[in-house]
Amino acid sequence: MIGPQSFLTYARFRWLKVSLLLLAASIAAYLAIVPPGGQNGGTPVGYALGILSALLMLWLLWFGVRKRRYGTGGAPLRGWLSAHVYLGSILLVLVPLHSGFEFGWNVHTLAYAVMSAVIVSGFFGIGLYGFVPTPMTGNRPGEKLVALLHQIAEIDGQCRGLARELPDFYPHAIQVAIEETRIGGSVRRQLAGFDPRCGTTRALAMIQEHDERLESKAREAVNQLVELLARKQALLARVRRDGRYKALLELWLVFHVPLAIASVVLVAVHVFVVLYYGALA
Repeated sequence: MIGPQSFLTYARFRWLKVSLLLLAASIAAYLAIVPPGGQNGGTPVGYALGILSALLMLWLLWFGVRKRRYGTGGAPLRGWLSAHVYLGSILLVLVPLHSGFEFGWNVHTLAYAVMSAVIVSGFFGIGLYGFVPTPMTGNRPGEKLVALLHQIAEIDGQCRGLARELPDFYPHAIQVAIEETRIGGSVRRQLAGFDPRCGTTRALAMIQEHDERLESKAREAVNQLVELLARKQALLARVRRDGRYKALLELWLVFHVPLAIASVVLVAVHVFVVLYYGALA
């Protein structure tokens, strides 16, 4: 049985082959057509590679829009992602070829530096998307997050019912377990994957440490409370791990997407400066 296909190996590495072919053609043109003054961004090859690089960057930015349009026909999202990764990576070489490897303290080099940061952050994203889905699936196999939250709510209801028949200490402990249990919160807490002040953990410890003589029926109810709270604690751990995985992906996007937009803006500035001063020359 064949498992799910990775976006990196999509269609037998179709986009890796396309990217390498495009890169090889660009290098061949750079080496074969050498103008008298040497290679730079103002030569025919330089302009051609610059236009190609700019179009690739605009297309790569479009991917952020395309991946949210689930109803759009055409290639599957996995194919788009594969093209996004491989075509984006070759920009690290295409842009220096465009400039003739001329760099300095100017907006042109800044545009390349920011673009490189985008690509490097993309490599980090590849690692995340390669790592996160497996533990997420193992954390809640075949279950949706809403199902886990529904189970937690059911346990809270059962605990309330049991505590009503017990001395006041137990309803108070269950109130702590319900009202002082938080899911989510700040990015820092989500990335941690646990809550050191979790109301459920505290309530469970309170009940386990509380020594009170009870009738056998009441003792049985307390034991059920302990069992329910332990189950809730395990479910909360799974929900928080799931939140941690999602927070990692969202935190990466917070860096990657603004960097990508800034990169395109800087390229637009680069183009404007080149055309403006070119017209004055």
